[in-house]
Amino acid sequence: MAQTKPTLFRSLLNAAAFVVALLLGASPALAQPAVATLSGRVTDPQAAPAPGATVTVRSEATAATWTARSDEDGRFSLPMLPPGVYTADVQLAGFSPWRVTPVALQVGQDRYLDVRLGLGGVQETVTVEDSARVVTAAVDGVLSAESIEALPLNGRNFLELALLVPGNNPTPVFDPTKTNSVLIASAGQMGRGGSITIDGQDNNDDVVGGPLLNLPIDAVQEFQIATNRFGADLGRSASSAINVVTRSGSNAFHGTAGLFLRDDAWQALPATFDDSAGTPPFGRQQLSGAAGGALRRDQLFWFAATEFRHQDGAVLVGTRDTATRTIRRSFADAPLQDTLWSLRLDAGSGSNRLMARYAGEWATDTAASAVERALGSATQRQDALNRYHSILGSWTTTPSPTFVNALSVSVSTFLNETVPLAVMPQLTFPSLQDGASFRMPQGTSQTRWQISDSATLVRGAHNVRAGGELYHVDGEFRLGVFQQGRVELVEDFPTFDHTGDGRIDDNDLLFAVTLRSGKPDQALTLPDSDNTHVAGFIQDDWRVSNALQLNLGLRYEIDTEVNNQSRVDELNPIVQPFITGERRRDTNNLSPRVGFAWSPADGGWLVRGGYGIYYDRVVLQIQSLERGRRGRALPIEVRAGNLLFLDPASGRLPPFAPTVANPFTGFILPGAGASGINIIDPRLQSPMVQEFHLGVERQLFGARARLDLVHNRGTHFLIGRTVGEVFNPVVGGPDRVVNIESSARTEYDALLFSADRQITGGHSVRVAYTLAKAFNYANDDQIPFLNGPVDPDDLRREFGPAPNDRRHRFVASGQARLPGAVDLAALLTVSSGVPMDIMMPDGQSRVPILQRNAGGRQFKTAADLNAFISGVNAGGGIDGVLLPLVSDQARFTDSFSSVDLRVSRPFAVGAQVRVVPMLEVFNLFNTTNILGISNVNYTGFSNVLVRDSEQPGSAGYLRSSRFGQPVTTAGGVFGSGGPRAMQLAVRVTF
Repeated sequence: MAQTKPTLFRSLLNAAAFVVALLLGASPALAQPAVATLSGRVTDPQAAPAPGATVTVRSEATAATWTARSDEDGRFSLPMLPPGVYTADVQLAGFSPWRVTPVALQVGQDRYLDVRLGLGGVQETVTVEDSARVVTAAVDGVLSAESIEALPLNGRNFLELALLVPGNNPTPVFDPTKTNSVLIASAGQMGRGGSITIDGQDNNDDVVGGPLLNLPIDAVQEFQIATNRFGADLGRSASSAINVVTRSGSNAFHGTAGLFLRDDAWQALPATFDDSAGTPPFGRQQLSGAAGGALRRDQLFWFAATEFRHQDGAVLVGTRDTATRTIRRSFADAPLQDTLWSLRLDAGSGSNRLMARYAGEWATDTAASAVERALGSATQRQDALNRYHSILGSWTTTPSPTFVNALSVSVSTFLNETVPLAVMPQLTFPSLQDGASFRMPQGTSQTRWQISDSATLVRGAHNVRAGGELYHVDGEFRLGVFQQGRVELVEDFPTFDHTGDGRIDDNDLLFAVTLRSGKPDQALTLPDSDNTHVAGFIQDDWRVSNALQLNLGLRYEIDTEVNNQSRVDELNPIVQPFITGERRRDTNNLSPRVGFAWSPADGGWLVRGGYGIYYDRVVLQIQSLERGRRGRALPIEVRAGNLLFLDPASGRLPPFAPTVANPFTGFILPGAGASGINIIDPRLQSPMVQEFHLGVERQLFGARARLDLVHNRGTHFLIGRTVGEVFNPVVGGPDRVVNIESSARTEYDALLFSADRQITGGHSVRVAYTLAKAFNYANDDQIPFLNGPVDPDDLRREFGPAPNDRRHRFVASGQARLPGAVDLAALLTVSSGVPMDIMMPDGQSRVPILQRNAGGRQFKTAADLNAFISGVNAGGGIDGVLLPLVSDQARFTDSFSSVDLRVSRPFAVGAQVRVVPMLEVFNLFNTTNILGISNVNYTGFSNVLVRDSEQPGSAGYLRSSRFGQPVTTAGGVFGSGGPRAMQLAVRVTF
């Protein structure tokens, strides 16, 4: 049985006490900060500058070396060093040599060495654990390969690592092609945006947004996420920048192999599952392997990794039981097969390095389609095929000790084909999405060419970087959307013999409208959905003093085709009255970025802050809306449902009225419920976020603690707004015109806290806490698929909590060495709930006089909502429609709590081989976490005020017993926070 969940406050209090005990209870030890550039200052015994000193840094893995010389003020800098472990030597005639080892350099940050030389010629070796100070203005987190390997990651996807860093949340599915992707929302955004790079190569879906290629987890050397402030060399993101560095080979041959197994015998069931429906088999087998070494010692290295996953999974589905008038929950099969691989070659010395990498992924799966209700039926599943290929080459050269240039060229391809499991209309009931998804079948493809170059010049206290990048994306859409149509029902079960045939069955179901393509036998193909992105930047990392560093940057970027610039002549002539000006490219995307970091010589404190402007990418799906929904190629016929034929006096339908068996025979209506004819506003702009942050970092009781205050203000975000109506001869009736414009905004305020500590004896702990508030204008970021604003003339009424807004989120992870050489790793996640949008009884729109996502925010309890509804009904209801009261047990949201655990014990086999059997348990206490998957209803509770009866005279007409009832749980069967799952594994390293 699932454990009863404690209050969020008590969970946070217990978690904090646990972490404080780990941070303070052990003997102090200094943590190693993480960096990407090594710089410093060389001084003599009197602290005067020591010019002309030779600084040599040597990689312990590959023996590659880099050299710099201190200037007249004693300063030196070694930019663009690959992540790894190094030895640093400093030599100057008349002084004893100075050495520090090891120096661990991690991706994305800066470290600073204070070198004090001694007089004389005696060799001196200096070994310190904290020889370099952190000097970075970024709000970020870095995880090394060792940390990644030790954590119990449910799913073994590298993007899950972002959830260990404050400011990041999981986010709902926004597109059918992303149902099996790990989606991350940062800084209050919704997941379409953000930037993910692998070895500097763009890994983002420019077609619909979100991530592309997954990597074998054994191929990840380091993972960094900057949740807000990042340098001018990074763009196309208004929220976060994720940078992954893949592993390279070394002079020593090393490898690993792993096997991870799950079985239904070790698996609990979701609390919302109906036990009488029978349990399908669950199982997962994951095999992984990686190896690397030298093809030529000190010169040529290789590393390869692969991972295979076979999963007999399932998704929770609903079935209408007309006899009992209930929706029964059961499982439907959702198998998955996924193969990942990566091969990397590195050649050259420290001053002249070449790298080539090829990575790919092939995946087939059956999954739930993106649904607009809390639950979908078994026919609301889809089969998907995804193919990814990625090739990257880079050349880093150091022609002089003060100049470094990095050039990279890459190409990547992505192919998706998604088809429904059934061929039938979508039946959208208030509590269930039945039939087949109207968005199917569909397919997308993307080919991206990318070239980028960055040069760094060291001049005294200045590290000046300048460069640029050029992307060309060639996309294609293959859309069979709306071919089978969509029926919008207003009741889950029939309550009256409307047809007069003497029985009550599904032909008596009432529905408001239907939507179907005006050309149901014709799919839509949109080739040449292209865009070229050009960007340039310059940044000066200026060491003002030993304690103060300024980061001054400026970036400019432009896209050629996100607003469909070259196809203005293809617009439907009937919408010309709504075109308000000449369409032009957005050419003013200047991004100034300013940051500071102050760190005194003792390294105890770091104070940082900054301001920057960041632009989000506009996905090519915006192009497809204008090209596809122009009232010609894909005309959407919106027809009256039988509700508009109903005789209110008798409750009967005339013989010619449409029924569920023959729904698409009603008369044409304006495009209510559809997107009508879409046009892109001539003044469309890239979404822009202004970001401010101020933070402190402190070495405290052996832990490195960080506290940051963040404020983000977003403008020019996209929204679809109805601007008028035209007669469309293709559909034979009126059609609304939707303007896709840059009128929405976002707000995000957060307090971000993190701390990490390495403790002697193989122990470590890392914590992250986020206190945040996120507001936006739409539940569907960028893409206006939904009904749109309740009042197109007053968009301020759309401003409300984001659907993934979580006020509190706490994550703690750690490793400990127990007696008997047993290793224990744990991951604790606690968060508050997300808000709920409260929908009208027909499920077509939210209650219009309420704030968007008011459940759990404006209303805390069922009593609060019932008091509001009673007041509305006393005033005549909503446009004359009375609202039903909800049950006293109705809930809006649920907090989240999960503990994941790994227990392992390494065994040595000879001198070179180690075998590590592991037991992993996810959601150890089997806590029930109610959560959904849809951006329309992410809470997992039923959010439609569906009436118990559609008969106005009955008691059930003003009662909604299904509202606020739990429907789905977090993670489905296998995902994070889902029912308790056990995994057996073994890992071999050599």
